[in-house]
Amino acid sequence: MAKTSAIQPGYCVAAYLMPDSAPEYCYIGIVEAVDEYGILLNLVHWDDKLDMLGGYTESIFIPWMNINSMLVSTEVQPTRRFMADRAPRWKREIEAIYKKPRAAAKK
Repeated sequence: MAKTSAIQPGYCVAAYLMPDSAPEYCYIGIVEAVDEYGILLNLVHWDDKLDMLGGYTESIFIPWMNINSMLVSTEVQPTRRFMADRAPRWKREIEAIYKKPRAAAKK
């Protein structure tokens, strides 16, 4: 189980999940709440036209046991760079891993 003091409400994260634990491999958002069971993430995106966060529409609860790793931006790091560039790029890289065909087992 993760130490909940490492992830705080208000942090921006890209959560990379264990295979087959959710429809997507990676979710990007702002942490709403954290407890010993998991993290509540408000799913957002960077709106280039408005130059701000957009999409505060839905949230997803992710149990700690379903999280493989997270890319995290704290309150002292630039939100724009993280949400507009780093997190989406990381999500694409994660998705590319799973789109590669698996190596056939040797007989």
